[in-house]
Amino acid sequence: MKTTNKSIRIILAAALFNIIPFLIAGCDIGGDIVIPSGATELSVNIKADDNASDNPMDVVVITEAKALITDIQYERERDGLNQLHHTGPYVVNLDLNGSLKEIMNGYVVRDIYTKAKFQVHKAEDGQQVSDPEFNEGSGENQRYSFIIKGTYNGAAFVYKSKRSMDIVINFNSASNIKLKNQNFTILFNKTGWFTNGSTVLDPNLPQNADIIDNNIKASFKKAFIDDNKDGIED
Repeated sequence: MKTTNKSIRIILAAALFNIIPFLIAGCDIGGDIVIPSGATELSVNIKADDNASDNPMDVVVITEAKALITDIQYERERDGLNQLHHTGPYVVNLDLNGSLKEIMNGYVVRDIYTKAKFQVHKAEDGQQVSDPEFNEGSGENQRYSFIIKGTYNGAAFVYKSKRSMDIVINFNSASNIKLKNQNFTILFNKTGWFTNGSTVLDPNLPQNADIIDNNIKASFKKAFIDDNKDGIED
């Protein structure tokens, strides 16, 4: 009897060994194989929601903006835990003309999410970054998280933020990520980066850095499901 039970256990173990890889691979609706199982291939796009371009007569005209992003996560509705999407660092060049720009693409566990979170983070000491403008040396004040170029009263400027920012964006409504492929779009508004109320801030003055950095963080206001990638909430 003991021999029989032992044989049964061996047979069951062998069967499970063959079945488990199939369960891990998983099966999507319609029979398509999903790797990993229970995941959605999620893209993240970003878009400026202000005017397509600056007025050349404006005091500040922005011609380029780029960020160093270390990771992006989503907060689950059911328990408030974060699901990591991508780790970095990644250099993201923002399109300023109102067109959609993909910043990340990868798998995320299928679930209902309420917030998008990403870090605009200056490089760590010794960390290699593809764009040397973000890392000019080993000193704390020689590493940057966000770089803006343009003109102020017609003269060229380069603004480099030394602040690392944790940006949290609430979705308009709880978003159910359940399909094989889906897309989130994040909106930002650049028109307020160099203003304090009705006052235009000189990007060359160090005393304006705190307000400008706060404005940059606050400019990322809205995120939503945008599966057809038209920049409008589905």
